[in-house]
Amino acid sequence: MMPTWDVVLVVFFAASLVYGFLLGKDKIMVTMLGAYVGLVIANQWGAQAFNWLSGQSGVLNTGWMHGSLSIFIVKTSLFAIVLLIVALKGGWLTRAPGGGGPFGMVAPLVYSVLNAALISSSVLEFLPEETLKQVIEKSVIAGPLAAHYAWWLILPVFFILVFGWFSREP
Repeated sequence: MMPTWDVVLVVFFAASLVYGFLLGKDKIMVTMLGAYVGLVIANQWGAQAFNWLSGQSGVLNTGWMHGSLSIFIVKTSLFAIVLLIVALKGGWLTRAPGGGGPFGMVAPLVYSVLNAALISSSVLEFLPEETLKQVIEKSVIAGPLAAHYAWWLILPVFFILVFGWFSREP
């Protein structure tokens, strides 16, 4: 039995919430930053990396990757690798906004949900258009994630600014 996209997305969101509450808002912020960096790298280098790996480039004409290699797989792999490297080695972020004040308990929850939405909507954005349409038809959750992709890119930054403003120390 194959899990549906909705099951995968619900499990991912639940895991993100648990991750956020266990590790705290600072680690969520590092992961969110990793998602932004991974998104930029995957979008800028994904097609070129696919060409190199599949032998369609003049640089590496060996074509040592065959079979089911697609731009989606290459972009998602680049995204995941960069996200994991930044998340695991990104200890240089010392304090994330939203630690005190009225948003002390709300900030980790909001950051976790927005982080999960950013990551999952970015992966959906990597899908070819036909495949994305099929996923949206079969999923209740994937539709809003894909339809409001621009908001999932902007909202994390907006809430970082809002929580940072209201949690400032005098």
